[in-house]
Amino acid sequence: MISNESTDLGEEINPYLVYRLSGEQMECAIWTLNEGQQALALFLSQESAQAYVSATGLGETWKVFCPARIDLMQIIKQSTATGIFVAVLDPDDKRAKRLFDLRQIVSAADRE
Repeated sequence: MISNESTDLGEEINPYLVYRLSGEQMECAIWTLNEGQQALALFLSQESAQAYVSATGLGETWKVFCPARIDLMQIIKQSTATGIFVAVLDPDDKRAKRLFDLRQIVSAADRE
């Protein structure tokens, strides 16, 4: 369940990600919408990201970090390239606060 939809990942949000290394690849935590669509999980704080790791049982190989803006854009671009077109903010095991359209974020960044 998403409580508020948006396509604006404004400058004021510096999200945290949950990730693990798989070989030489970085894998970010993915949340699944009710319709089955996968979404990149973003978090407002390190604490909420760590709570997600605990609540979902991801395990100790998963780490939390706040990427630099340029790195976040690369992660978003890579996500869209692999078919993940939305992100959710502060998900838990049942709901998330907001939904972001990653393709629109990439498009806006490319215009800058």
